[in-house]
Amino acid sequence: KMPVAELTFRRAMINIADAGRLGEGEDLNDALLDFFVKLGQSLVPKGGDTEASVSYLGAIFFKQLRSAFCTSGEDGWKNVQNWGKRKAGGLFKPSYGAFAVPINEDLKDEKGQDAGNHWWLALVLNPYGGARKETTAVMCLDSMQRREKVLDPPITVGLKGSSNRYTFTVKKVEQAGFLVIVSFNAKGDGSMGPLQRPEKSRLIGDDVVCTNPELGLRINMGGGPNTAGEFEGTISFSLDGRMRTSTFELYYGEANYPPITLQFDPFALTKLQKDVSRYLGGYLAKEWEVNGPERNKRYEKQSARALVADVHQQENLNDCGVFVLENTLRSLSMRKDFLKQMSTSTPAALKKFPWPSQEEISTRKQKLKTIVGRLFAAAAEKGTGDVEKLMKDDEDLKRAVKASLTEERAGELEKWEGDLQKTLADRQADKERLESELKKKEEETQARREEEKARKEEEAREVEEKRLQGKRPPGYKRATPSRSKSRKKDEKKKKKAKPPPKKKKQRGSDDSRDQSEEESEDDRRKKKAGTGRGGKKQAKKRRDEDDSRDDSQEDEESRSPSRKPRRR
Repeated sequence: KMPVAELTFRRAMINIADAGRLGEGEDLNDALLDFFVKLGQSLVPKGGDTEASVSYLGAIFFKQLRSAFCTSGEDGWKNVQNWGKRKAGGLFKPSYGAFAVPINEDLKDEKGQDAGNHWWLALVLNPYGGARKETTAVMCLDSMQRREKVLDPPITVGLKGSSNRYTFTVKKVEQAGFLVIVSFNAKGDGSMGPLQRPEKSRLIGDDVVCTNPELGLRINMGGGPNTAGEFEGTISFSLDGRMRTSTFELYYGEANYPPITLQFDPFALTKLQKDVSRYLGGYLAKEWEVNGPERNKRYEKQSARALVADVHQQENLNDCGVFVLENTLRSLSMRKDFLKQMSTSTPAALKKFPWPSQEEISTRKQKLKTIVGRLFAAAAEKGTGDVEKLMKDDEDLKRAVKASLTEERAGELEKWEGDLQKTLADRQADKERLESELKKKEEETQARREEEKARKEEEAREVEEKRLQGKRPPGYKRATPSRSKSRKKDEKKKKKAKPPPKKKKQRGSDDSRDQSEEESEDDRRKKKAGTGRGGKKQAKKRRDEDDSRDDSQEDEESRSPSRKPRRR
């Protein structure tokens, strides 16, 4: 036998040092992730890797995508432009229902110092949906989710019987995976002895009692009889990984302090998770544009929605890589249509999915450690580290490798799928009901508009008919000149009218009397002509007629011999 230092499977390789990371207190690295995922793609699907429902480009794919100071997925595509071509059929192969991308996040502490690394999985569901006007979802599966809540104002309770001379105040509460960290202050004036110790506090959630918190004290003065005391800092509780609640009851000290209710908001996307969703959406759009099967269709990267699933949280600081591997392996056992449906599911439905627990993760890690040892032994016996060849020659070894990567959970998945189908059906029914109500309101509004339009058209037609018949339309008012305008007209007429000549009193003959009468008559005619219609022309015409009539009268009188002048 010749010892073999490396195991390989389709270009993925691990060595003895990598295998040592499967021990207690260690976490997986990128080499172990790539090795086991490729084994899973080959063994988990019933038809082998040609029927795999999940595409996988490597544990360092996202790091390479963001390298060289790229600011978008489209820009970073050039860094990984050949990675998708390595997959038979390309990244948009019809059998793929998801695209798995491990994310290795650099953590920082409160002072901004390095606090290690953390693995979580971005599972891109229905990756070709952006080109087919369907939903694409970037689902973030993080076994160490973080959230915090600052209490403003802080919550304060007092020790019973102390008249608030002994108080306990909570300023902030935060959760980082399996840890709940409470920032607090406790004071006492010494009248009732020393302060109760903070490490005696209890945290209750989902009917699980968490005790023995770790302390991080900035002020540590317990006080004593007639001696004031104060504690200030943090108390950190380790949660049971099965606890999925957002509401906790905190009891300070040993007893007699009322409980404080701590209510978290639901888990939300972090800044990095939002960036991951944006980069992956841009990468898929560019990959479709260059290598997509239907490049004439535009890939809408905005159609990708980012969501965070409420998964079980790890109970230690070193199993995040195993959670990533387990979630990837479980997705490989799902059908393409099942993964596509998950892209439209709600957070409430996703919470009910059978996500791996800490207990299951510990079991998986032990199985992987055992099978790697067996593979190294077989490689030494056969003189080759090619795992594909070893499994081909030893069917029992192949079954053992598959068993280390899978669990029979078809019943759980079928139950969840049935629940999801019911949820989606209810959502569709609600959507159709809302659309029906909205359509009905729009039809009623349109009917009122048409009725109002018809009424106005009828009124306009009636007005036009009356106008053509010479009738005044309703509401018509004849325009009358103002009094000021009529007054001005009267003044103009008075100015134009000439005053009548003064009468001359004469005594004597009948001729002078007749002449006076004729002049008076003439003046009246002139006045009438000046103030009547026709103006100066009509007045002149009347004067000419009067003159001709007077001339004819005089001629007649001169021809009559019997007419004699009157005496006085």
